[in-house]
Amino acid sequence: MNPFRITTLAVGCIVAATALFAQGNPERHESTEALSASTDGFLVNSGEEIYMVACAGCHQPQGQGALGAAQYPTLAANPRLQSARYPAWIVVNGMGAMPAFNDWLSNEQIVEVVTYIQQNLGNRYDSNLTPEEVQNLRDAPAP
Repeated sequence: MNPFRITTLAVGCIVAATALFAQGNPERHESTEALSASTDGFLVNSGEEIYMVACAGCHQPQGQGALGAAQYPTLAANPRLQSARYPAWIVVNGMGAMPAFNDWLSNEQIVEVVTYIQQNLGNRYDSNLTPEEVQNLRDAPAP
């Protein structure tokens, strides 16, 4: 397993373990809410909130990307985001050091976060992604 995947898995395990601990301890429920996640998925629904909770840690708050334990591409002013299908596929399936959010985000949440990155962070792309298209990406066989 490459070091990028190990780092990604470690971060995912920390989030999941914290959420599990908080669910098993009612007095710690505030910790789960602070993470905006539970073992069932993310609790926030707006694209901006999802981006700030799930994406900004790696891609940075303004989408400028980062290079460190892994390389996180720039989302700001990124022409590859013009088609909503491309970022939606990556959010569903993961790519490189980015984990798949298939089990963490609903179809509607994926539409919201993809729309957010297409229309913010220096991007001005039309977004017409639907929850049904996201479901089709989930149902499609792996390439």
